[in-house]
Amino acid sequence: MNVQTAITLFTPRNLLCALFMSALSACGGSSDDGHVVTVDGISMDKTIDKTGPYDLEVTGARNEVTVSAGNTVLRLSVAGLNNRIYVLKTATVERIDLDGSGNTVYVPVGFKSRISRNGNNNDVIER
Repeated sequence: MNVQTAITLFTPRNLLCALFMSALSACGGSSDDGHVVTVDGISMDKTIDKTGPYDLEVTGARNEVTVSAGNTVLRLSVAGLNNRIYVLKTATVERIDLDGSGNTVYVPVGFKSRISRNGNNNDVIER
């Protein structure tokens, strides 16, 4: 490799692109840290079915998360962009915190929870 080729390969733009792609490839996943379940990534489809009370944090973009029937969520925190969370019948959620933009939580008709809406176009919809 000559000096000119090396300079061309290591331009700030190429380096920035390489770092960005590396970061994207490392993104995404879920974790269960005791009483906190975290779903973080892009376009993930995840069903949470956990015994005992827990907090659920959903971040990232375009994730679809289902809270299984019978689950007890103390705090559901939804941030990021265009995430969809489906709370099934008989699941309970004491508090819903909506941040970011375009996030929607679908709950059963008659569902009761404390709701905090921040950001833009965040909704809780009964269905």
